[in-house]
Amino acid sequence: MNRSGFLERFVRITLPWTNIYSAPLDECDKYSVCGANMKCNIIDNSHTCDCLEGFILESSKNRSNHCVRKTPLDCKKGYVFHKYIGLKLPDTSDSWYDMNMTLAECKEMCSKNCSCTAYANSNIIGDGSGCVLWFGELIDMRYYTQGGQDIYIKMSSSKRSGYEDGEVKEDMELPIFDLPTIAKATDNFSSINKLGQGGFGPVYKGTLTNGQEIAVKRLSKSSGQGLTEFKNEVTLIAKLQHRNLVKLLGCCIEKDEKMLIYEFMPNKSLDFFIFGLNFSLVYNYYFTTCFMLI
Repeated sequence: MNRSGFLERFVRITLPWTNIYSAPLDECDKYSVCGANMKCNIIDNSHTCDCLEGFILESSKNRSNHCVRKTPLDCKKGYVFHKYIGLKLPDTSDSWYDMNMTLAECKEMCSKNCSCTAYANSNIIGDGSGCVLWFGELIDMRYYTQGGQDIYIKMSSSKRSGYEDGEVKEDMELPIFDLPTIAKATDNFSSINKLGQGGFGPVYKGTLTNGQEIAVKRLSKSSGQGLTEFKNEVTLIAKLQHRNLVKLLGCCIEKDEKMLIYEFMPNKSLDFFIFGLNFSLVYNYYFTTCFMLI
């Protein structure tokens, strides 16, 4: 190790000594060459420091090389997790890990702790396993054009810069549920929990981990509705909230799934008793006007 702290390996076949290995390999390999919530990129043998998506440079003159969230975190207002790919994971000085947890369990633990800022698999072999949680600012990250690891960073739900599946970039003023949570709540969409079937697809009853009962509308893959149409519909429904309407709690857009998450209505709806089951399902899908019985 030289006096600058770099590791070097020399061999001598003939004089002079030949350097055959050194670390760090480039500027981005140096510890925390970029500030918090930034990623280091190597471009044309030089490095740049860029804020992660959803972060901006802090305006403070005392911390110019430092990025903060565009919208500060507020646990009371809710949050989502943004998936960042191809990164060297942050410094683990302020972290916690468990090698036996699944990624879904890891997310749930981070969700329950307001101080948790990000999570990832601790083991990247195969499909990944284990859990790492971070509880402070994220430092010493770099971007790889090939390889790297995924990390899920907690972002404000009021101004989201993306979702875990990487598909949706536009903001949607509605909470996002992840697929494992909905699958667990409905017992993996068990037929026992199926409430009905409409042209849009089946509806399932579910129970979240906090005990709240929900109704899940799972859009059929044969419905022909694309992502854009689904987002437009969700936005429209979210604006129709009323005390006499079934409350839309959120949605799930992950992999090939598109789902609407409503509060569960145990006494059925008024249109069910007036028009019957088939009309109720169609009417509820197109107009979302299920009036609660009092």
